Amino acid sequence: MPKSGRHEAPHLDVIGMCLAPIAFSILAYGVSEGGTSWSKASTITGLTIGGIALILFIFVELAQKQPLLELKAFKSSDFTRSIILTWIVQLVLFGTMLIVPLYLQGVMHYTALETGWILMPYALCAGIGNPISGRLFDKIGARPLAFAGLAVLSISLFILSNISVDPSLWVIILCICTMGLGMGLSMMPLNTHVLNSAPRRLVSRVTPLTTAAQQVVLSFAVAGLTGYLTSQITSHTANAGADANPLNAVVTGYGNTFFLSACLTTAGVALSLLLRKPQQQEEGTADGDNPDPAMMGH
Repeated sequence: MPKSGRHEAPHLDVIGMCLAPIAFSILAYGVSEGGTSWSKASTITGLTIGGIALILFIFVELAQKQPLLELKAFKSSDFTRSIILTWIVQLVLFGTMLIVPLYLQGVMHYTALETGWILMPYALCAGIGNPISGRLFDKIGARPLAFAGLAVLSISLFILSNISVDPSLWVIILCICTMGLGMGLSMMPLNTHVLNSAPRRLVSRVTPLTTAAQQVVLSFAVAGLTGYLTSQITSHTANAGADANPLNAVVTGYGNTFFLSACLTTAGVALSLLLRKPQQQEEGTADGDNPDPAMMGH
């Protein structure tokens, strides 16, 4: 190997490494407990301690020269809009793809293997949508693709929100297919847009940020939507009469959860209209670096 110059080892962000897991895990616990009751001690304690740890984590990261997560990228409004929209999509997709199998097995009594076969079209349609969005992204940019993909996803979730005790399996499969297509059309353009909209000198630091954020969003999606589902089922069961079919309360709880997901996706549709072609950031040329034309995108 050729000899290379010695570089000073990067500073280890020990405080950030300690605060991050405390903040995100305890916040997720608080959100999960909120599915039962938002006023009980465990919920308030989790949200309070997690919130304080998160605020401390943000201040520590902004003060560090080599932070664990590069939060300075949020100074770019283009980056902020695109990554928030990406979080919304991930929250809905991760949460929904957990709720759908629960419904298929818990309400419709399919086995785990049968549920897997029913969900397979989601992956196939996502695989079809990805190369299409990849080709179109270079021509039309992220905004129309994100808008179309999220609109398709939103329609599918609104259809699922009206689900009944004995729905048609083909309606569910159709919704699963359109959800996969919507994910394929929107996810890749949004991820690429996030990198393109970050300041050039921070691009290498943005990837760890987006990866860590995805894991956090996954945790909140699972905790939040399952907690909401549980609370809705409990509420409708308590309000049902003694002679009412308890399965109706369960199905209504699932429908309300799908409706919440549809509303979040609709908010994402509106936010996608704010996406614009990323402008070259001044921070990207502060060190005399030449921006990579391949990263500019649309």
